[in-house]
Amino acid sequence: MDREACLRRSTSPFVLDGLRSKVQWWAWCEEAFQKAKAEDKPILVDVGAVWCHWCHVIDETTYNDDEIADIINKHFVPIKVDRDERPDVDRRLQEYAVLVSGQSGWPLTVFMTPEGEVIWAATYLPPRDYGGLPGMAKVLRAVLEAYRTKKGDIKKMAEDLSKEIAAWHNPSEAELDRSVQLDILASLAASFDEEYGGFGTAPKFPPITQLDLLLLRHFYDGKSVYGKMAHATLRAMARGGVYDQLGGGFFRYSTDRLWLIPHYEKLLVDNAELLSLYARAYAHFGDQLYRKTAAGIIKWLDEFMRDPGGGYYASQDADVDGEEGAYYRWTEDELKETLGDLFPKAADMFGLYEFKWPEGRATLSIVRVVPEADLILERLAEARKARKPPRVDTTIYAGWSCAMAKAELEASRLAGIGDKEFALKTLDKIRREAWDGSRLARGLRGGGPVGEGVLEDYAYCALAALEAYSHTGRYLDWGVEVAGAMVDRFLDQGGFRDVERPDPVLKTPHYPVADTPNYSGNALAILACDLLHYATGIRKFRDAAERALKALAGKLARLGPSAAGLAIALDAHLAEPPRTVVVGSAEELLRAALAAYRPLHVVMPVASGWDYPEPSIKAMLAGPKPAAYVCAWGACSMPISDPGRLGEAVRKFRREAYGLE
Repeated sequence: MDREACLRRSTSPFVLDGLRSKVQWWAWCEEAFQKAKAEDKPILVDVGAVWCHWCHVIDETTYNDDEIADIINKHFVPIKVDRDERPDVDRRLQEYAVLVSGQSGWPLTVFMTPEGEVIWAATYLPPRDYGGLPGMAKVLRAVLEAYRTKKGDIKKMAEDLSKEIAAWHNPSEAELDRSVQLDILASLAASFDEEYGGFGTAPKFPPITQLDLLLLRHFYDGKSVYGKMAHATLRAMARGGVYDQLGGGFFRYSTDRLWLIPHYEKLLVDNAELLSLYARAYAHFGDQLYRKTAAGIIKWLDEFMRDPGGGYYASQDADVDGEEGAYYRWTEDELKETLGDLFPKAADMFGLYEFKWPEGRATLSIVRVVPEADLILERLAEARKARKPPRVDTTIYAGWSCAMAKAELEASRLAGIGDKEFALKTLDKIRREAWDGSRLARGLRGGGPVGEGVLEDYAYCALAALEAYSHTGRYLDWGVEVAGAMVDRFLDQGGFRDVERPDPVLKTPHYPVADTPNYSGNALAILACDLLHYATGIRKFRDAAERALKALAGKLARLGPSAAGLAIALDAHLAEPPRTVVVGSAEELLRAALAAYRPLHVVMPVASGWDYPEPSIKAMLAGPKPAAYVCAWGACSMPISDPGRLGEAVRKFRREAYGLE
């Protein structure tokens, strides 16, 4: 049983860091469980990520402690899991952890039997008791004692936990009803933070899907409270410390209610969904702050996250040389030295003396705009270039890169920003190197594919292909291929599973419906199926979306705002999203259609032939050309040849049919 071979099989930078540890880590592999069985030892699983601050802390303190490492190496089989590389293992263990200890997050510390039964779980554990947290030394001894003397109790608890998890993932059918959105919106209004924006209290994650739902309903219903909640939250995030005011891009979440103090990791998938969100918000509201924020995300991509051959890197670390946020935070002396006579204006702009500075270092947020704002930001950004930047995980995950490609294409048409050609280059790379004609790899690393694609990978690539088709008239065939494979391989009686084949240790099927705060896998898959059905007329996709929604509708009512993404997908299923079909060679019409905003609007350029079942397009091709037709809720407009009229038609055609108020 070769531990190093098991580790290197992963190729994950987080897992490979285990080679430098005092703990003799394994990766998540069959051989590790065989070793545990052969030696009758419990298993310690450490789930984390290369970008995670507290994952570094537990490695550098707890697992670097001689006594801790000695106990683990003698009495446990330790396994490291990269939650980015193996989201299926992470999700299942997070569910167990919540049930066992009420805790979840990263690092996730899980103790298991060699058969995969969970004994106990926690998040960060210091070496010894500290600040109300039990020490790892105490926990290791307690787990070892329980494993040796209470195996019957462990097995009974594992059976009960498995039954509870399986019960949640069983189908939960209910009537498909668009009005469930109103219940979610009422819940959002009840939890809305009037003072600081967002919902609830600390910690605050950017509520991506909930904001998308507010934009959708504000567009069609015009209810001022929806606009108020969206504006307040979008502005607070854009001006807060949760957004990097100098380099662009959003951090994972804010630790406080004010959106001021984040954990400083930046994830590609978060920023992809936020780029789409801010581009749509700009197109809807016309607020220049939203365009500037979207442009900041693209600035971050330009500086750190683009692979020259196509594809976007996975994440950027929170730490530099063991210090969280070292790249982003400022002492008062550093600010004064950098800004000179501009410091008083900066102090007013950033509200430097209005908030506490954790560890004597300030995180920059825009409290008020001053005339010198641009100059202040430029000076600080230039000075920051001299600092060592945080580590970037250069893995190109297929789904996340497709999500960002889709977002950058949306931003190019709705806000006039972004690198459209790079986005298309990315899709070409994913199609060429991560897609074998029937299956997606999870991603690309070290010049080749790694892992098996999960549900969100397929769904995001299908959605990105449809968006790319809108711009180019190409890629629709690939979107149909990927979505077809997704339906064939992931859909069953419970909805869309997160993986095609559950891990042999953690066998319970998982049907993701809760947002994390990213769109859930089922929300993405159902949206991809319905949008492709409306575009192509392929009935298989409509039937798949219907089947998944019927299996999950009961969970939507129970989850409420936590499943806002699924509520959007349900709306798209029951209220046919608008399409604009541009027939013939008509660049000006196509540009006008692309620039026009309407929620879930799909643009379809059809220059000549049509190979899909959707019948109306053949009729359009037989009519006058060039021309555009706006189709919504089962009807299409008369042909439009004036680009100036087309944008208005996109916004208004059958708009009243979509209202809920």
